[in-house]
Amino acid sequence: MSRPVIVGFDDTEHSTYAVTCAVREAVARSATLRLVHAYQWIPPGTFGLPPGIAAEAAVAAASQAMLDKAAERLRTENPGLTVQAVSAGGDPAGALADQGRDASLVVVGGRGRGGFAGQLLGSVALRVLDLATCPVMVARGAESPAAGRIMAGVDVDRPGGDAGVLEFAFAEAALRNAEVFALHVWDDPSPLYLADTRFATEVTDAVQANRVNLLAAAVEPWREKYPNVHVSCQALPGTPGRVLVDSTRLVDTLVIGGLARTGEHRGMRVGALAHTVLHHAHCPVIIVPEGSGPKVPLPAPPFASVRGLSRGRR
Repeated sequence: MSRPVIVGFDDTEHSTYAVTCAVREAVARSATLRLVHAYQWIPPGTFGLPPGIAAEAAVAAASQAMLDKAAERLRTENPGLTVQAVSAGGDPAGALADQGRDASLVVVGGRGRGGFAGQLLGSVALRVLDLATCPVMVARGAESPAAGRIMAGVDVDRPGGDAGVLEFAFAEAALRNAEVFALHVWDDPSPLYLADTRFATEVTDAVQANRVNLLAAAVEPWREKYPNVHVSCQALPGTPGRVLVDSTRLVDTLVIGGLARTGEHRGMRVGALAHTVLHHAHCPVIIVPEGSGPKVPLPAPPFASVRGLSRGRR
């Protein structure tokens, strides 16, 4: 049996969808599902609260009772699934990150308590990403028929071509009997050269060919390791955040990378692109900790030709 799948649980509908996603992941992995609820108890007298407020033991007991009820329901609905129920006092994000130290995946809701349609990502999910040392699924979107496709958002400029992202995506696809769609989106430089349409086309074509080759090279080791997983690759010019978000309408899950921290503060640093996707994706998004390292430099466009064209127009 693989390492457990952890999911944050409370009494919101967003939590219910997160649990649904977590159950699916645990069943696919033949893993234990661990429900975690973090209760926050405020001692009497704090902030002027009146005496007689429920004691911490009573709050903890109510939290555990809620979890036990949910766990029993999940065992009934999913025969053979092992479900644990863990109640912890304190910060919800810290509790989930602590539980995730021995986990294969932590699952959190896509919106906070009191959320509404279109609301941005909740603070607990963002804090879990900041603290987690294992992959984190943010349950964006809504329950829908399976497309049978796992999308990997690949940064081919990173050494190894986002190897952790691709490894996770291929393993996930193998578990679900799905295909992998490896997508790389690059910023098209041609608008810089619109004064000369022919040159703009040459630049775009040269960078496009380079991006396609780098993506194919990044995917190849995982294609060989998972020969039964069908994979398609696409490198597109455009705005990365917009293209990735639009593409999430067509897949079951998006897998992207976060920068794994080292040293005293463990966890992940999530970049601007990942933030855009996490706030607006139409399907669950899994962030995989990736090692840091220098970017692979792009081959330089023929700037000598640019200067030559400029001089020719003077």
